[in-house]
Amino acid sequence: MENNYSTLLYDLAIHPGKGLNRAKEDKPWIFVVAVVILSEISIATGATLFVSRFTGVARIAFFLNLLFIIILLTFFWIINAGILHFFAEVWGKRGSIIDLFITLGLAMFPFLFVSPLSLIVEGLGRGRILFQSIFVTAVLLWFFSLALAAVREVYSSSAFEALLILLAPILLFTILFMFLSLGCILLTVLSLSL
Repeated sequence: MENNYSTLLYDLAIHPGKGLNRAKEDKPWIFVVAVVILSEISIATGATLFVSRFTGVARIAFFLNLLFIIILLTFFWIINAGILHFFAEVWGKRGSIIDLFITLGLAMFPFLFVSPLSLIVEGLGRGRILFQSIFVTAVLLWFFSLALAAVREVYSSSAFEALLILLAPILLFTILFMFLSLGCILLTVLSLSL
């Protein structure tokens, strides 16, 4: 079984479509949960290392940060799978939400590298913020490409359709936020004129 997991990690890194398709078929629940939790721990550790360096916040805040990030990202993982499945259904695509849940969990694989990369950045003298920004951008792009591949695999869609499914919630919430902000501004202006 361990060999299957190492093969799956290799496929996720080198051949994302093949790895996500294998995960969709095998449904390695324990492995997915392990990847998600280890990714969340890596994000919390990396963020604490980076932020504590510049803010002077004691590293004891790491434990509170760790708990908060694990709860927040697990909630995001669950809600995101439901929202993306909804938009895929609206788009007319058919797929399993369980498969999407598994593949989105495995798409968090790049976040395992946040902590090691933050440790590397800690050792750098100058240009710390620049290198941290480059590393975080690379990890986020890798995550986005895996999430795109996950949607493509689960719903058998083209890259453009998968991109629309991934971006639909972001665009919807951005438009909703803009309307709410404009509504608040309008209410403020109207209340001042009275």
